[in-house]
Amino acid sequence: MATITPFAVLALIGAVAGSVAAWLLLRRDRYAEVVHPVTVRGAIDPVTERKIFADEREVRLAGVHEFAALADRDPALRQDFVDQFFVQLGYGWPESAAWQAKLWPVLRMRLRRESPEFWPGMDLHPKPMVLHEVDLRGCEVRNAFFSRVRFVGDARFDGAVFAGPVSFEGSCFARHVSFAGTRFGADADFERTTFTGTAAFPRITTHGQLWFDAARFSARTDFTGAAFSDDVSFDCAGFAGPVTFRDARCAADLLFGGARFSGHADFTGATAADFFLTGARARTDAHVRRTWPPGWVLGPPRPRKPGHWADLTRA
Repeated sequence: MATITPFAVLALIGAVAGSVAAWLLLRRDRYAEVVHPVTVRGAIDPVTERKIFADEREVRLAGVHEFAALADRDPALRQDFVDQFFVQLGYGWPESAAWQAKLWPVLRMRLRRESPEFWPGMDLHPKPMVLHEVDLRGCEVRNAFFSRVRFVGDARFDGAVFAGPVSFEGSCFARHVSFAGTRFGADADFERTTFTGTAAFPRITTHGQLWFDAARFSARTDFTGAAFSDDVSFDCAGFAGPVTFRDARCAADLLFGGARFSGHADFTGATAADFFLTGARARTDAHVRRTWPPGWVLGPPRPRKPGHWADLTRA
């Protein structure tokens, strides 16, 4: 009777593993589909389904348009389309920017209330991935979870409406981002988010708590005229560039415990139930203009590496 040696078993396992690895490399454009498949729960034309998983990009793009048209007629398919849409955004390596530029208009027109194809109540929850030139200006969605997403190019959310919770936790905006006039209907989480370029939040309105704890702002940060209905926390946040809260209004508390201010700071006209800057510091060896919240002043400067810093204290 033949005996299978351990070496033969190991060789067989190695051959199978090698075949699987080679197949995955050949199919790397479909990595997201292999690892994170999205099941379409509604009735979708099998021809359309084959198209959206095709290797030819133009065929796949046609399938995306056909799927969207089906969802226009059948609301039960709409969230399935949105989920599949973000999987499709991950396809197209190494020309992902050009591929995403073709896809975004398909979804964007269906998230704007003035559009005849508007889909209310959609949730956006992509996996951690790279998104290029995101433009969701004027869009209305329910929940949005962009945790650990890297935004390449400018990201625009001006005038957007988020009816439910929002999360950008751990994300990175590699260039400028604008939320001018955006409305947050529930809590919004920007903890540990990195803002490499301008971070513009002028005239935003909130109806929940906002967290920017441990966020990093590398350039200009603008909250001019913001209206906060609940607590906003910037604990341990770092502001490397100029920051303004001019004329911002907060019905609750603005928290800056342990925050760091390296550049200009302008709180002119800002109001809140209370400002908490205990443990916050500002660099004093730079030529900057600063207007602190009422009741707060800089203490004596002390050398700290790098540079000289002073603690903010109550007057």
